[in-house]
Amino acid sequence: MLKKIFLILCIPTLFFLTSCKKKDKEKTKKCLTINIVSEPQSLYPLKARDLVSLNLAKTFFDGLMRVDNEGNILPAVAQSYNVSEDGKIYTFFLRDSFWSNGEKLTADDFEYTWKKVLSPSFITPNATSLFVIKNAKKAKEKKVSLDEVGIKTIDDKTLKIELERTCPYFLKLLTQGAFFAINKNVDQKNKNWALDKSSFVSNGAFKLSEWKKNDIIEAEKNEFYWDKDKVKLEKISMLMLTNDVELNMFELNELDIAGSPFSTIIIDSLENLKKDKNFHIKPYFGTSFLRVNTKKIKDVDFRQALVNSFDREKIVKHILQGEQLSSSRLIPVKKSKNVPIIKKDYSQKEITLTYMGNDRAHILAQALQSELKKNLNIDLKLLVVERKTFYEKLSKLDYDLALSSWIADFDDPIDFLNVFKYKDSSTSNTGWENQEYIELLEKSENILDHKKREKTLKKAEDILLKDVPIIPIYHLTQNFLKKENLKDVFIYPSGFIDFKYAYFE
Repeated sequence: MLKKIFLILCIPTLFFLTSCKKKDKEKTKKCLTINIVSEPQSLYPLKARDLVSLNLAKTFFDGLMRVDNEGNILPAVAQSYNVSEDGKIYTFFLRDSFWSNGEKLTADDFEYTWKKVLSPSFITPNATSLFVIKNAKKAKEKKVSLDEVGIKTIDDKTLKIELERTCPYFLKLLTQGAFFAINKNVDQKNKNWALDKSSFVSNGAFKLSEWKKNDIIEAEKNEFYWDKDKVKLEKISMLMLTNDVELNMFELNELDIAGSPFSTIIIDSLENLKKDKNFHIKPYFGTSFLRVNTKKIKDVDFRQALVNSFDREKIVKHILQGEQLSSSRLIPVKKSKNVPIIKKDYSQKEITLTYMGNDRAHILAQALQSELKKNLNIDLKLLVVERKTFYEKLSKLDYDLALSSWIADFDDPIDFLNVFKYKDSSTSNTGWENQEYIELLEKSENILDHKKREKTLKKAEDILLKDVPIIPIYHLTQNFLKKENLKDVFIYPSGFIDFKYAYFE
């Protein structure tokens, strides 16, 4: 009966998929269907921050560099590059490539885009990623002009980048959405080009072909993509379904992937799904933690008591059940890092835990509520809000504790620690800042020796954990279902899912 009701509700969406199915009977399937749960915050790559938006940015756009299936950083729009002896100047030589409207992509598109991000009037959470570039931070703060930023177009196919200091992970940064280019000509004519399928222009393996808000986004193969011969899929249909409907759709062969990185598999289903040949568990370079509003919860001793107030191992093994790794560290480690549980009476404290409403978050919030009552005698209040409201509350510091997570954009500890570098950054949202912490992070930029750099970053992490603007809970894992005949879909520890080489047997 449930499936019958579900099918009736989904008729509009299923109608979209019919043509794809008819073609599949005639030849090898070339249409992929996934669930992205909800409307992305933005398809505009310069403002993409949530995981869905970042994945869509990487589906529609290619940067100077990209990551292969083994984690290697390889040229993409850039055909080659060289680096100065002091490691501060990168020169990129672009290949012949085009936008999805057929226009030629040039080095000036990159210069225009990056300087737009660094313009003081342009609001985006991604500007800090560009601060490795000379004078980028000063330009954003109106201390120097954009002309003084270390980004220069030499000619249509040559781009020169000068950094503030050596940056061991700069090429990794270039694979991220913050460093993608947008079409200068299109953007100057229409600032709202990213809001509609008819004006959307990109340069990646796929282009936007359909967009029905809160219903479906469709991408089709980009015939102007520089590496189009490697792209085997003709279409990707991205539906917006609840988690329980998603599982039903997968069972009915209406979805090819379910679960991470776009959604979470219902905890009650995990035990049975682990026996399914389509079920997979993969690493996630991410951590679940509590954000602490240090402007409201000023007592560091109390914040430290919260760190020791709950059993992380019990939470991951008996409640979450997804083979997550319990941890009191922010940067992912390979072994469980639990803490001793303390018992104190903080019954006079009144605090609220704010979180976004989904199956896993609600169960985790209830577990924390129970643990804090048992160990600290605190009646923790729970406040569940929708996604948009949650991020608004974070940005305004309108919360006590907030259930949060961070998934690194690239495989380096700095991408965790930089989140909390400045109290006014759009990623921190804790009200905390520590000058020694900042200095250690900046010092690490100049250390090329891997072990010395690792020690410096650990010192910085120790300061963060001592001051307790965050309380780590566990390191994430990716739990997902994937059809056996779907091959070469690469799901990275960063949560990036790459469909460029995907195909069906």
